[in-house]
Amino acid sequence: MPVMLLVVFCYTLCSLNDKYAVSRCLYDRHELMFLMASGTVVFLGCTLPFYDLSFEWSPRILIPIAGITFIKYTEFAVLPSILREMSPFQLKSWVGLTLFISYFTDVIFYDASLSVLCLTFIAVTFAGLAAAARADRRSTNYKKIWLHLTVYILMKYGYGLVMRSTGSILPNTLTLFFSLIIIAVISFLRIDIRKMLSKPMGRKGALIVLLAKLPNTAGLLGENYTAARSLSNYSFIQPLILVVLFILTLADRRNKLPKLSIIGGAVTVAGIVGFQIVK
Repeated sequence: MPVMLLVVFCYTLCSLNDKYAVSRCLYDRHELMFLMASGTVVFLGCTLPFYDLSFEWSPRILIPIAGITFIKYTEFAVLPSILREMSPFQLKSWVGLTLFISYFTDVIFYDASLSVLCLTFIAVTFAGLAAAARADRRSTNYKKIWLHLTVYILMKYGYGLVMRSTGSILPNTLTLFFSLIIIAVISFLRIDIRKMLSKPMGRKGALIVLLAKLPNTAGLLGENYTAARSLSNYSFIQPLILVVLFILTLADRRNKLPKLSIIGGAVTVAGIVGFQIVK
């Protein structure tokens, strides 16, 4: 339990940092991509000795690397435009839809059973998202970001699908490590370091964004540790992050939410947490 709560804390911190990088530091997609990829590579590289990374060399290992490189590159590319319009809680709520997509994938391809309770909580979540979207339409331009948001959700789903399908070819940690190196190099060639460091938060902002990859890496380690010991605790990591972000959103006095938005957020949280309990 303590490790699971530490993972929730680390990932919540990273979600808030992503918003900071976009709204306060004003990084564009390539700058954000470079900082996120390079920072994660450095800290993830330090953890490699703690993993079992044995694999058999063959050209097939390029398949997961190419897939995850495309997915993470696309995910990083659309993230800034989404976070300029959305709060971390809103984004995490929508990303919760990947739980349902994965559920239907298991039903169709892996012979999982279809549950009425699961379908009920899916409907509850959609109702909450619809209510929140209606209440937030003045502050969040969904017409502007709907395509990027859809792509982001699909990339999150695709990430899990590729990792699940190719883990026997190359360890997932190495797949992510090599993919992020490629993304860091590509994005570095597209940015002007001096211009990036001259943005509002300057060197301090870049350092904060980079250092936030440390708790991200700690979260990865803790997530793997939790999954190896308790699948029930592991399954609650993402819902708990959503709950924490919702509480932080309510506590933010600078951005007072409409009542319908609060109700929609609460219903969304209830739907996702309930789905995870009965799944």
